[in-house]
Amino acid sequence: MLNPSIRFSPSNVVTLKQALRGQYPHIKSSHFDEAIAASFGFNSYAAMRPALYQLGAYARLIVVTDHLLLLLRLEELGYRNIAPESLRRLIWNINFPDDRYDNDVGQIVRARRRPAAANAG
Repeated sequence: MLNPSIRFSPSNVVTLKQALRGQYPHIKSSHFDEAIAASFGFNSYAAMRPALYQLGAYARLIVVTDHLLLLLRLEELGYRNIAPESLRRLIWNINFPDDRYDNDVGQIVRARRRPAAANAG
């Protein structure tokens, strides 16, 4: 199963949390922090926070958002009956503000992915 990958940045994490809070308003904010950190493979929000704010501004780190890890952490925190597929769909449909690539790098990547013309030789 494919999971969306996003740029590891404070604004993308905030956007993810806002989307989750909009869909599941009964879940505490701090519990979403823990679940989001778990979805990126961190043991806790406290472990993710320094990496997010120290590396986020300087590196182009891409992380995979694993909705099942997010769901498992929410279940550990006492939230049951969240449908995995609806959670997965929600995460896939978020428009994140920070693209995977900056404008210049994005143009280079798109150019490299563009197939050669059939009559190019």
